[in-house]
Amino acid sequence: MHRKYTPSVQTAALVYRDHRFNIEYFYRHGSKDIIVFAHGLGGCKENFWEAVKSEALCNNTLIAMDNPGTGNSTYYDHLCWNIDDLVNVMELFITHLALDSFWLCGSSMGGLTTLRYLKGANAHKVKGYINIEGNLLAEDCMFSAKVVRHDWPTFQQQIFDNTVREMKSKGNTGYHIIANNLQLNTDVHAYYQYSFQTVAYSSTGELLQQYLALELPALFIYGSANKHLSYLSLLREQGKQVAAISNSDHFVFYDNPFELYQVIGNFVQQHSCSTVIPGYCN
Repeated sequence: MHRKYTPSVQTAALVYRDHRFNIEYFYRHGSKDIIVFAHGLGGCKENFWEAVKSEALCNNTLIAMDNPGTGNSTYYDHLCWNIDDLVNVMELFITHLALDSFWLCGSSMGGLTTLRYLKGANAHKVKGYINIEGNLLAEDCMFSAKVVRHDWPTFQQQIFDNTVREMKSKGNTGYHIIANNLQLNTDVHAYYQYSFQTVAYSSTGELLQQYLALELPALFIYGSANKHLSYLSLLREQGKQVAAISNSDHFVFYDNPFELYQVIGNFVQQHSCSTVIPGYCN
């Protein structure tokens, strides 16, 4: 990787619920706006690694962290964890880095955690919001809905391995990489615990209403294979920007990262100046 694109991998030491957490993240400094990425269930910061290679984002500061229980961040098995905890850790992480103005981008479950962040006291720090197939309705719980049907022993002993096999059987690049990450870099208990509040929040319809009511620049991105999502027409009718990434399924950051970050770069550029030049980077 060219030197100017190389991010550093760092650790933020945070204290939450009387426990010390070492949160691993990557940081790529740039001269333009900051973009903070939040990964989904079973994901990790490396989901967004291709962003640092994108010419469309080459002058942006890019940051992505591992949630507790994924990648290399600390997780405590004896704590009962949920989405609210992830939001609180995100708050602490952003405060730790002293970020006062940034773009926020969440993928899948990360779309849920970022929407919850936007309900908090520090939402004013966010210049714009990008949701990559994040949870808005119950139909978005394609993984977590299967998890919550089972008690913990059954999930640990049978269902988790079945989930990995099912993902690998899809013959899709993104699914296969995420399945490998589940095996290698995901705490099974964390995956189980995060699923319950993911389903609970997604089942009320409030997330969709919150998204529609956002007053800041917002972009919803989806993989072309998922053009059936029931709320896409509503987003368009309500004047929200929507973009499809070609030749992609749910994990667009692996299926077509070039186009994904081109779209994100254009969106950020669009709301930062009056002229949009595709792929422009000075």
